[in-house]
Amino acid sequence: MLGLRKTNSKSCLLRLQRLVALLNPIISYNLAFSSSNYCTHDSRIGVHKTVNRTQLLNSIRNLKNVDSAFNLFRKMVSMNPLPSEKDFNLLFGFIVRMKDYTTAISLIKHMCSLGVCVNVCTLNIVINCLCRLENTAFGFSVMGMMFKIGLEPTMVTLNTIVNGLCVEGNVDSAIWLVEHMENIGYQPNGVTFGAIINGLCKIGDTNAAVEWLKKMNERDCKPNVVVYNTILDGLCKDRLLSHALRLFSEMTNNGIRPTVITYNCLIHGLCNFGRWKEAASLLNEMMQGGIMPDVHTFTILVDAFCKEGMILGAKSVLSFMLQMGEEPNVVTYNSLIDGYCLQSQMEEAIKLFDLMIHKNCLPTIVTYNSLIHGWCKVKDIDKAMCLLGEMVNKGLHPGVVTWTTLIGGFCKAGKPLAAKELFLAMNKHGQVPNLQTCAVILDGLFNCHFHSEAFLLFKAMEHSNLDLDIAIYNIMLDGLCKGGKFNDAQKLLSCVLAKGMKIDAYTYNIMIRGLCKEGLLDDAEDLLMKMEENGCPPNRCSYNVFVQGLLQRYDISRSRKYLQRMKNKGFPLDATTVELLICAFSANKGDNALQELLQN
Repeated sequence: MLGLRKTNSKSCLLRLQRLVALLNPIISYNLAFSSSNYCTHDSRIGVHKTVNRTQLLNSIRNLKNVDSAFNLFRKMVSMNPLPSEKDFNLLFGFIVRMKDYTTAISLIKHMCSLGVCVNVCTLNIVINCLCRLENTAFGFSVMGMMFKIGLEPTMVTLNTIVNGLCVEGNVDSAIWLVEHMENIGYQPNGVTFGAIINGLCKIGDTNAAVEWLKKMNERDCKPNVVVYNTILDGLCKDRLLSHALRLFSEMTNNGIRPTVITYNCLIHGLCNFGRWKEAASLLNEMMQGGIMPDVHTFTILVDAFCKEGMILGAKSVLSFMLQMGEEPNVVTYNSLIDGYCLQSQMEEAIKLFDLMIHKNCLPTIVTYNSLIHGWCKVKDIDKAMCLLGEMVNKGLHPGVVTWTTLIGGFCKAGKPLAAKELFLAMNKHGQVPNLQTCAVILDGLFNCHFHSEAFLLFKAMEHSNLDLDIAIYNIMLDGLCKGGKFNDAQKLLSCVLAKGMKIDAYTYNIMIRGLCKEGLLDDAEDLLMKMEENGCPPNRCSYNVFVQGLLQRYDISRSRKYLQRMKNKGFPLDATTVELLICAFSANKGDNALQELLQN
């Protein structure tokens, strides 16, 4: 039997009984001591020791690790009299801070078996551990036990469970709990709102998070900078930058001082939109306010410059970073290496890679993937394969991205059959191809004129568990049409429609081009008209493809008609259409109709 202390407040018990009925926990959690969860008590046999409480508290404060805490616990359970539950709670709190949650629960069970009374704080520790282990349902059950023995949960108890539900992604249940908390007299505080807002942002529902921020302000429960940072990050990730900037202004107007995390969110968002001047202005504002950029700030800027192809800008940021005494981390190096690889500056990328290793910054799979992609881009497959071997030797396992990159590299290098072998070998190495992998290999086979191989591989994909999307079918349709297999393309399109897949403008354009190539201009025109009827309006590519077909067959009358439509819709002519117009005019200089087309 556990030693538990009951509250004398009848009103509290009545209130809690109502919550028990609402929660109706279906999973019980037994806190009784079990020998399977902890060692036997042989260590307690012998002379009991009496220790001064001040000495005990000092011992707890000076703990270094979980092993030392475990040893102290063994000493504590051998004392006579046993230390109070408060002293044990201090020890358990240390173990929780060390993130060894299972050990904390096991030791609490052991303590209970010795007759030490547990209080709300002890059970809160248990609930916290269970929630951290993503077993919040068990946390509910422990709270249910609190109700039964007359201990009144505190806001710490309820907030712990709310946060646990949010961490597990079960935000709806967390919100339900908060609403029912209010019904029985518990008032949500800043921690409660912070947990809900964080949970909503993590599942991508930033709009709901903003609404909860409004509720928080309405109840005069002032949000802190952490809450604002959470929502700002969510808004920037959702590309709602104007909303984020307004919220930032509201935050500062409310007297809440931003942190480096606040500025990092906004600078990242501005860089993603190419708003460099505003990002620079914000960086300057940040530094003038006494907040120095950290490694994450610099990495954001390096990455943004690299993605824009502005390597010199990225190098300047790196130099400034070093001058400020900030050492680049693996993410910084990865961003710059990827930037060099995107620009096919492989020598510079390898120099930086070597520097990274020299600085004892260990490369990750992302580092190797960037370098492999760079060598594949310049068609140096041998160096890409060498890096693959090096990566494996260092204990890094190639992922789907690595395999897909190599498959694309072999296709670009004119070795599609080797690419196919890699594709088929993926499963043997525990990697399942994704749709991007399928797209790369099929496109590569068609581009290398291995149409039969592509078709056979596609059939194998259809019979596998891969959920092929319209992008894969578009590659097949395009390959078949370009390879002169228009009848096969039509059959495949019929299958696509029979499956209920929604075809896009790209699909229509492929088939229009195929029909024009076959000389079936009337059918191509009918398909162009059907696009509008099927809710997929023709785009600039649709008209250019059809007009090219008309000009190649010297159908000047219809060419003039559709060129006029393009002009009315504001669709520009592409290079191929212009070239065909010029060729047609050169061959028929006396044709006034062609001259009119060129002038338009």
